[in-house]
Amino acid sequence: MFGMWQGTSLSALPVTSFELLIAGGALLICAALLLSLKRKTRVVVESSVVSEELMAYLGRIANAMERLQMPASDAITKDVLLRLQEMANVKQGGKVKEMPLTFSDR
Repeated sequence: MFGMWQGTSLSALPVTSFELLIAGGALLICAALLLSLKRKTRVVVESSVVSEELMAYLGRIANAMERLQMPASDAITKDVLLRLQEMANVKQGGKVKEMPLTFSDR
C-alpha cells in the first residue's frame, strides 16, 4: 500500500501511481467513445441475384461436405489385415508388388 504512492520515473518525470490510474481511466473513456462512434457506421449489403446464387452454391457445397464420410476405422483395419495376410501367404518368388512411396521408386 505504501509503495502505491511512490513516484516512478517515466522519461525523467516523476509519475505517481494515482496519476497512472487517472490516465488509464481517461484512456478507457476514450476507447468507449470511439467504440460508440464506430457502431453508428454500418454497411448494409443489399441482396442481389449474384449474392443469392452465391448463397445457393455455398449451401450446396456445405450439404455435400456434410454427406462425405470417412471410412470407419474397423473397415480400414480389416483392409490392412487382409493385405498383411496376402503378403504373408505369398511364396518367396510370388508376384506381390508393394506400392512405391515416390515417383522415383517406380
